[in-house]
Amino acid sequence: MQSTTDPPPIPELPALEPGLQLLETPEQLLGPLHALVVDHVSLNSGPAYWVDTHGHARTNPLAQLALDRRVRERIQVARAFTPFQHTALVETLTATVDSNTSLLVLPALDGIYRHDSLRATEGTEMLVRALAMLAGVARKYDLPILVTRSQKDEFSEPIKTAATEIIECEQTQFGPRFVADSFETLVYPVGGGHLQTTLAFWERILQARQPLYETAQTGPQTPGVIANGSN
Repeated sequence: MQSTTDPPPIPELPALEPGLQLLETPEQLLGPLHALVVDHVSLNSGPAYWVDTHGHARTNPLAQLALDRRVRERIQVARAFTPFQHTALVETLTATVDSNTSLLVLPALDGIYRHDSLRATEGTEMLVRALAMLAGVARKYDLPILVTRSQKDEFSEPIKTAATEIIECEQTQFGPRFVADSFETLVYPVGGGHLQTTLAFWERILQARQPLYETAQTGPQTPGVIANGSN
């Protein structure tokens, strides 16, 4: 039992290991995605590249969660509005990523390839090609790639098949619980009441983890929070 003089436990978040990491959340919640990205970048040097679709990369939440400006500056976002733009950005990543890169983020990876402008099998072919390119980059640079999917169905099944680890975020009465093959959430600061999956919740979690960030090595800064697209 923790005494009243002991410091509160530091909340636990899953470490993003090399390979394709599939984050599964209820009702497509964005808070867990943003929190995992900020946490990883805070603990590791080097830039994170985010290929965004459907407005998942939101400037205000990322800025609120990343208390250190240097962390915000290392999250570079490019936005795709068509499946062909998305494929082009994934191809660009293969030339941009190097040994200094800390993370790639591609939320709703299947969603952009469901576009009704594509022919019958074209969307599936483009999705599989994107997955193959990402897997190659992950192997070459021993790099974590965090992805989500917009729907759990046959079309998005290749994402689950390609994933080296699946991180499930489950809602509980005390707040979110992450479960993966190598991780399970055990500690959250509950305080006097139940915590919810709101931005304030994730801000509190990351603030509690600040001692970890302060001891982590800080890498070189890279300019720009948003690389392409609009805020």
